[in-house]
Amino acid sequence: MRREQVRVAREIHDILAHTVSAMTVQAGVALDALDTAPEVSRRAMTQVRASGKEAVRELRATLSVLRETESTAPAPRLDQLAELVEGVEAGGVRVALRRTPSGAAYPAVVEATAYRIVQEALTNVVKHSGAGRVAASLTGTDTALHIEIVDDGPPRSELSAPDAADGFGLIGMRERVLALGGTLAYGPVPGGGFRVHAVLPTEGTTGGTP
Repeated sequence: MRREQVRVAREIHDILAHTVSAMTVQAGVALDALDTAPEVSRRAMTQVRASGKEAVRELRATLSVLRETESTAPAPRLDQLAELVEGVEAGGVRVALRRTPSGAAYPAVVEATAYRIVQEALTNVVKHSGAGRVAASLTGTDTALHIEIVDDGPPRSELSAPDAADGFGLIGMRERVLALGGTLAYGPVPGGGFRVHAVLPTEGTTGGTP
């Protein structure tokens, strides 16, 4: 039961942290453009509404595990990353997403974990980095999936980097990776920016809950 509560807490954090951060940025764009660029404002508010609806759907599915013995929450898949990126870009951050091989499929638990890592990394970019661009790559080999997210923000010494005070998402990210027997590293990039790099084994991970 305790393990399931921790998992649900991670899911709720990931959903809310990403969505609320994105919606705040999008609402700011809409407000700034309201008088001078109404079409930009309208697109931003449309994205706010879409993000809110998606968050409600995910929360309902995740919270359903508190009422049922078996989890019914749908695990996110890598094919949903494009939608995730679209929401971040609506807030003004450009994201270059690359998957190699393109469209490759992995065990469900690996895809869900990879999705949450990218989601949390992009959330931290929006909240902490001041970056304008992010490069996110997912590269599959015969035995592992390599995930790297790098932003072009200013040196972290000039900003509040995610840490133990508000870095529950980073803690949850590490827990997810370790649960699969993978590795995770993150930290400032010399000269500016922040990098997250994870390696998830894809052999022997055929099921389970991230």
